[in-house]
Parts: sequence; C-alpha cells; structure tokens
Amino acid sequence: MGYVRTAGMSTAARRARRRAALVIAGLLVGLLAVFVLALASVQGWISLPGSETADTETASVTVDPPTLEAGDVLVNVFNATDTAGMASRAGEALEARGFMVEGVGNDPDGADIPGVAVIRYGPPGAEAAKVLQAALPEGVELAEVTSDSETVDLVLGDQWQDLPAAEDGEG
Repeated sequence: MGYVRTAGMSTAARRARRRAALVIAGLLVGLLAVFVLALASVQGWISLPGSETADTETASVTVDPPTLEAGDVLVNVFNATDTAGMASRAGEALEARGFMVEGVGNDPDGADIPGVAVIRYGPPGAEAAKVLQAALPEGVELAEVTSDSETVDLVLGDQWQDLPAAEDGEG
C-alpha cells in the first residue's frame, strides 16, 4: 500500500485532466479577447496601431469648384441626325447661356447617336466638358477622345430636344 487512490483516479490522471481544463479555458479566454478587440475596432471604439480606419472615416473630401465658367468654354455643335437645323438652334441657345460657340454643322465623324447627345473632349477640355454637361438636360454623355484641344464637341443625337429659352432655364 504505497500509494493512495482517491475516487478511483490516479494523481497523474487528475493532473492531466486539470491541465486540459486550464488549456481549454485559456484558449476560450484568448478567443473572447480577440473577438472583443475586433468588435471594438470595427465599431470604431478603439484604433489599433497601424489601422487607418478611424482616420479615414472622419476625413472629409473637398472638391474644388470648377474654375471655368460658361464664357470660358469653346463648343462646336454637331448634328448627328437627319433633322435639319438642330445644331444651329442648339448653338444659338448655348450662346444665349454664355457659351462660346466656335462652329456649327453636321457631325464630321458621321456618328449614330441614339441618345440625347454626346460631348466629345480631349484631356485638356475635361473640365470644359463637365461645365457644358451641367448646363444641358439629363442624358448627355461624356466621351473622351484623343485631342489636344480645349474645345469640346456637342454631338446631338436622336432624342435631342431644343433647349428652352435662357430666361426659362435659369429661373
């Protein structure tokens, strides 16, 4: 009788069982800590080192107002439809709104524009194209082309409707 057995288990078995319980408890506590940190980070309660989520959520983006006005925009107005006179009427309406109309005529590319209109522009005329698009009805699309000119081309399509008088459109 050199050793004593308690409740049918040896001392080594009790130690192994206790060790396994401690390891499992430690893993569960660690997993819970990781979950709480992840939740706090996602909710923005804390900012972990190296994470930029808290900074990007509060950062505001400033957009510069356009530096061009209608009088600074040179426009060619082209008619891509079979309806005669559309380009000249649109050119007169744009001039009444302050745009500089450089040329009026049929589309030299002979494009088929099923929508309202397309504004063709090169990289130097990107801002001018946006100013012109803002002055036109919805449905006018922008199309970047290879051009070194600041002049933009307004190509009227099948769904183009004459612009209202300048006094009616600005009220």
